[in-house]
Amino acid sequence: MWLCPLCKTSVSLHETPIRCINNHSFDKAKAGYVNLLPVQFKKSKMPGDDKAMVRARREFHQRNAYKPLKDRMCELIGAHLNPKIKERGHVNIYDAGCGEGSYLNAVVAGLKEKGLKDKSLKEHTLQNQRLSEQDSQAQPIEVTGAGSDISKIAVELAAKAYKQHTFVVASSFDLPLEANSQDVVLQVFAPGSNDEYQRILTPEHGLLITVDPAEDHLYEIKQRVYDAPEKHQLDVSDREGFSLVTRETLRFEISLLNNEHALSLVKMTPFYWKLPQDSITDMVNTLTTVTAHFHIQVWETCV
Repeated sequence: MWLCPLCKTSVSLHETPIRCINNHSFDKAKAGYVNLLPVQFKKSKMPGDDKAMVRARREFHQRNAYKPLKDRMCELIGAHLNPKIKERGHVNIYDAGCGEGSYLNAVVAGLKEKGLKDKSLKEHTLQNQRLSEQDSQAQPIEVTGAGSDISKIAVELAAKAYKQHTFVVASSFDLPLEANSQDVVLQVFAPGSNDEYQRILTPEHGLLITVDPAEDHLYEIKQRVYDAPEKHQLDVSDREGFSLVTRETLRFEISLLNNEHALSLVKMTPFYWKLPQDSITDMVNTLTTVTAHFHIQVWETCV
């Protein structure tokens, strides 16, 4: 599944030492992740989000305020996953730009809990045939999760918290993955390469799930920063090599239980790092409810 980032030959992350056939070697960190971003490919000394921002995201996600989004992502994958995967009995899910790992873990755990056997999947798989008792009690499909991020700090935090998944440091514009090796790719609030997604996904019915801010996402914070705040613009352009399965917006309100909860949310945004401390304090003291508004798109690879 994994490729050497230098020569693009296969490499196993489970062997010691980790080495490709051309003798390029990579170390596994004590936290369990592998750095597949060679130093000569870095554009800065510490690319990606820094420790404070990553830890703020972990703190916020531990409160599970975005649970409706994670649940909806599971529902969409279960509804649109290629029925042939049920016959194979295994699905690979990859989070490109995984951050501290919360979305990948929630999706894998949610799909395992559902057993990937929701009503819509059964209907497609059996093509209107009657379910026998044996079929209805079939073993759940095995779900494997892996992810990458350019931020070493984020990947380290993900690997420490979610040891059941595989995490690597890598760029989403040069993913160290074999072609056609993934069934589902997640891109949540992260930049990425459409060409890379097309390359690593299964050629027929591979799923790409993208999540971006919708119009009113965290608008209450913008109102405290700008005199005339602008709303997010939805990107509804086509993706080469993909057909659109469905797109929707998901909106819900988040009640901020205390100042610590509000502060962890504000720290996840660029505003925290640009505003003076007194403005941050005022925002945290007055922010009690925010709007979460997401633009979710499901894409399918086409030949």
